[in-house]
Amino acid sequence: MVVLQPGRQRLYLALREPLVLGRECDGLVLADGQVSRRHLELRTLHEGVMATDLGSTNGTFVDGARISEPTLLRPGHTLTLGVTAVRVVATVPDVDGAGRLTTVSEPRRGADDLRRTSIDVVADLVTSDPWPTQAGSDTVTILFSDIESHTERVAGLGDAGWFEMLEEHNRLFREELARAGGREVKAQGDGFMLTFTSVRRALAFATTVRRRLAEQWPRGPGLELRVRMGLHTGEAIADPSGDLIGRHVIKAARIANLARGGQILVSETVREIASGDHGLTFGDGVPVELKGLDGVHLVHEVFEVT
Repeated sequence: MVVLQPGRQRLYLALREPLVLGRECDGLVLADGQVSRRHLELRTLHEGVMATDLGSTNGTFVDGARISEPTLLRPGHTLTLGVTAVRVVATVPDVDGAGRLTTVSEPRRGADDLRRTSIDVVADLVTSDPWPTQAGSDTVTILFSDIESHTERVAGLGDAGWFEMLEEHNRLFREELARAGGREVKAQGDGFMLTFTSVRRALAFATTVRRRLAEQWPRGPGLELRVRMGLHTGEAIADPSGDLIGRHVIKAARIANLARGGQILVSETVREIASGDHGLTFGDGVPVELKGLDGVHLVHEVFEVT
């Protein structure tokens, strides 16, 4: 689902359990003076999403018609409450443990057999938005990331330990992002989509995060906090809310999905721009096919000079 409020960035929701929307509630709090404190409940069903108005003052509307009883929503329906719009989009399939067990040691041809990851979810949420965007594009360096082998880490650390690890991961990412002058476009579970105006800033961010995670999260074998990242530079279409779409977004996500924990993989474009950075070296280009993109693409691993 996509939530749109005037003057605010779009919010993407993957609805998995009942959620209350309102001005003052325990669910999704909306900055909308025309919305009641507890305005609406959304509940996912096999057939779609059930919307129930909770006795709101100004009412809830589905495609312009006010509802007075629970109403089943399907992809394409738009809810309106106050000046807030909620668009129902196609359900994103569950991520395999919100992360991926990966044994890929280098990029390989044919990505169709890879399981869905939090990187896929973040990319899909950005690129499948059914609301039209306005013309305009920027050349940016796009970075996708997630934590390797989420399921095994939860099992090894327990829920409390995993939550602590995830909080440390998110804090560190956002701290270094601020230092690098990058922007957080989307986050889903343990996955991030980030953008940078400079290739070198993006690579400095990626290598610093990798180094800090190794230094600050020492754990037993198999329990290290190992993050995989993929980067690509290109023009991405931007709408007024700051969301980005386009094939270059998809390319960055597909490259990230080829990495294993601790790897940073980049496109040939990134390598060419950063080739004069004497603090980095790049592995030989490996030709890969990327799902949804035509042709063969070269992908390089990034190493720091020691």
